[in-house]
Amino acid sequence: MSTQKRENVLFLDYDGVINIEPDNFSGYFENPEAIYFINKLCIENDFKIVVTSSWKNHPQYIEFLHEAGLDSKVEIIGCTEMSFKSREYEIKQFLNEHPCIGKYLIIDDADFSPEMNNHLVQTAFKIGFNKLKYQEAVDKINKMDDLVI
Repeated sequence: MSTQKRENVLFLDYDGVINIEPDNFSGYFENPEAIYFINKLCIENDFKIVVTSSWKNHPQYIEFLHEAGLDSKVEIIGCTEMSFKSREYEIKQFLNEHPCIGKYLIIDDADFSPEMNNHLVQTAFKIGFNKLKYQEAVDKINKMDDLVI
């Protein structure tokens, strides 16, 4: 019997997480604190990134993260498929289509249904992902079991 390594995934939004400037449509995100804690979270907990942000429709969505300071050790494995439904729906679709997911975390400034609370770290748009939210994320990771589909 072979066992496949389960991947831990961070579903990452940009606006309200790493982009805290409401009028910034340039793709240049100047939020070193958020990027520092995203790097720390992913590296220390072996998480890979799946982009959920609407920025995923831009051809340079991955470059924007690297230009903002994402560590080269943090792997971006793709993005959720665009739908005309909610971001939560897109995440659930991704989880259903990728049975190799272990633990998963969502960092977003949007509201999600209560069933996602154990996996959601909700940020405030003009504050973004900071030390307090990083600690909340670590606490949630430490409490969760691998996803079972």
